[in-house]
Amino acid sequence: MLQSYFKTAWRNLLRHKTFSIINIGGLAIGLAACWLIMLYVTNELSYDRNHTNADRIYRIAQHATWGGGSFALRSE
Repeated sequence: MLQSYFKTAWRNLLRHKTFSIINIGGLAIGLAACWLIMLYVTNELSYDRNHTNADRIYRIAQHATWGGGSFALRSE
């Protein structure tokens, strides 16, 4: 029975080539985007988690301005 489902799906893919390419391409792009976003979020959430006291790590930022310019230091 499962074999007949695959045979029917294959026939429909060959019969409607344009729609099949659009649907499969959209699915591939959506899955790739989801995977990349998931990898980025996982990387951002795992930042400095390897330290034993990771909850005690703070970020220091320093900004200064004067007559001729400005200075911005971001320590991450």
